[in-house]
This record gives sequence, structure tokens and C-alpha cells, in this order.
Amino acid sequence: MSVLAQSRRYLVGGVNSPVRAFRAVKAQPVLLADGRGATVRDVQGRRYVDFIMGWGALLLGHAHPAVRAAAQRRLRAGWHLGLTHVTESALARAISEALPGVDRVRFTPSGTEAVMVAVRLARGATRRKRLLTFEGCYHGHSDGVLVKRGSGLATLGLSASAGVLEEASRQTVVVPYNDPQAVERAFTAYGDTIAAVLVEPVAANMGLVQPDRAWLKRVRALAARHGSVLIFDEVVTGFRLAYGGAQTMFGVRPDLTVLGKIIGGGFPIGAVAGPARLMDQLAPEGPVYHAGTFAGHPMAMAAGVATLTELRRRPPYQRLERQGTRLARGLAEAAESAGLRAQVHQLGSMLTLFCSGQPITKFSDAQRADRRAFAALANAFRSRGVLLPPSQFETMFLSTAHGPSHLDRALAAARQACRAAAKMTTRSQP
Repeated sequence: MSVLAQSRRYLVGGVNSPVRAFRAVKAQPVLLADGRGATVRDVQGRRYVDFIMGWGALLLGHAHPAVRAAAQRRLRAGWHLGLTHVTESALARAISEALPGVDRVRFTPSGTEAVMVAVRLARGATRRKRLLTFEGCYHGHSDGVLVKRGSGLATLGLSASAGVLEEASRQTVVVPYNDPQAVERAFTAYGDTIAAVLVEPVAANMGLVQPDRAWLKRVRALAARHGSVLIFDEVVTGFRLAYGGAQTMFGVRPDLTVLGKIIGGGFPIGAVAGPARLMDQLAPEGPVYHAGTFAGHPMAMAAGVATLTELRRRPPYQRLERQGTRLARGLAEAAESAGLRAQVHQLGSMLTLFCSGQPITKFSDAQRADRRAFAALANAFRSRGVLLPPSQFETMFLSTAHGPSHLDRALAAARQACRAAAKMTTRSQP
């Protein structure tokens, strides 16, 4: 039985997370064997330049020596202890010192669970029920945040997954991203019942969409005025765009921050961070309950401390910005040369090429992008040894391991890939 056949036989859909099935681009999944630096190798021995980078978790690249050494030391000393250990407080201190207004941290095994804790904490602190979210933002797969996109007006969300009770999704209000009037209307209608406003300060799950900074500041002001807890979901952007995350880049301070990905150095992790006045309402200090066998797992803590130490000692952000700018310009030039209608969004080490001739500022814009053309683009890159996320609604990531040769290879592939996508666009036009 082949590895692919075995996966299909014993895993649901052959995967443990849907986008990995590559069905959005109508392709067979890639089955990987290992990763080193900026590249990965599949089970057939083919090596790819990787722009998925563990869905953004690997800012230092695959198998970074410092992170690997920290994990190996921890492995020799015992990989699960079950009680509090010294590395937990070390990572919590590093996060607290990096983010403005953070006194305490609570670790979880995933970003999804961290969002659950943050929302529960906000509801416990405010004694309110409703959650305000934004179309196209992704906050994990817990019931209350799996809701369909709303209309232009603030609407109560409906479940986007079978098995999610209507009663759970009814407490979630969904409005368009980057739309100040929609936020105003939501607070006018529901302001005294909104416990929390949950937002990606930079949207990374409808493709990369940057916030209008005036809009983000308005969200901050409205949450404060109405006594709602502002939660920044920085699972993707935390320590990627800047050492203190998007909030330091934009100068907008949330009440709570949700983190994941990079702070674990590639190991499963999540975290809620905030001021003592909120965080101390978590058990055992307060009445809001959270617990977990694998919360603060020693392997993730060790890898996280090594990662943040490396980022603090050798800040990579200016170099990543230059590399991201070069890649974005090259992709835009390749698209223009091929006659492909495209919008290339880039911020630091994050990029998305939208197959669209129209500006993308919110989820409904992203939905109008040509997904068939993007599938052709992603598959053409793959055939030339470059891995893009297999969905128009995911984000490309650079790492410190990417160098000029990796970008050269990607841009050489881009010229041919954009021509393939342009042909698909032409065929799909009426």
C-alpha cells in the first residue's frame, strides 16, 4: 500500500486538516518527509522551496539549529512533566516584555483553544454574551466563531459547520472587515450586550488583507466606549510582523492578545496574554475556568524560548521586509507580463497573490477573485518545485531561511506559472 493510499485509508479525507487535501486547487495532496531551512522534501524525494512554512509557524525556517538544540535538551530531560516547570515562566516573561500592557500569560496547546479561553474570559469579566467578529477572519474551529459571513449590515451569524448549535452561533455578530459604518451600526444595535470584539489586526485567512489603520483605531475606541473587551487574534502576526506583533506596528493596544504559531517554534501552542485585571480572573485566581493536560508543554516552551531569544538577539524584520517587497514586486511583474489580472498584497514576510483585477479590502472582494486561475497558478508553481498554500484564501510566508537563491527560483517559476493562470482566466471569461 502506497503512503498516499494508506493516508486515504486511515485518515479522514487523507488529512488531519481540510486545506491539506489540496481540493481547493483540484490537486493531489503533497505528502512530506522532512524540512530543512527554506525547503521541504516529499516522500518521493522531490524538494520544494516552501512558502507555506508550517502555516506561518516557522519564522526561523525548518529545523533551525537553535530550536532543534533546545528541543533535544528538553527531550533528554523529559518531554512531559505534568506540573509547572521553569521554562513556562521564561516564555511567559519574554511575551510579557514584548507586548505592551501584558502582565500575565496563560498557555494552551493550540490557537483555537486560546481563542476559546479569551472569549470565555471576556464574557466572565463583562457578564455579557455577544461576540463581535469580522467576515473573513479565522479564529479557529470552536463553535462560537464558526459562523458564516454576514451582509453589509451587522447580522447575527449562522453556523458554517454541521454540528454547531444555532444557540451558539446566535451570540456572534458578524460585520465586514475594514468597514467603519458596519462597526458603528453593530455597537448601536448590540453595544450593551457585546462582551468582546475579536479581530485579526492583519487578516491572514482571506488571503492577506491589511487593515485600514483609522478603522482599526475606531474599533479600539468603540470597544472602550461600550465596555467591551478588544481581543487581537495575533496567532499569525504575533512576532512575525514585529517582535511585539501587529499591535506595536500599528500602535493600537488590545485588552487581550491571542498568540500561537511562532511562540512555539513549530510545536503545538497557544496563549492568551493581557493585564492582571483581566488575566487574574482565570482559575485558580478567579472564577473563569481553564485547564489542560498539555497546557505549557515542555517541548513547546523550550522551542518557544529558543525562537524568541533568536528573534530578540538578531531581529530579522527589516531583511524580511526587503525580501517580501522583492518577491511581491517580482510576482506583480510576472503577472503583468503574462496578462494575468492580479493584486499582490505584502506586509513584511506575508504575501498573497489574488487573481483579481479589483482591489481587495474585505472578504467579499477576496471571494470574487478567480479561484480557478489561482489553482492553475499554485499547481504550476508546484510543478516547478515551489510550494504555495493550496488556497486563494491562505497566505504565503517567508522565513529567515529564505535567501536570494530561493527567491530567484520562485520568481523564475512565477513567469511560467502566471502564464498558465492567465490562460485559465481567459478560458473562464464569458
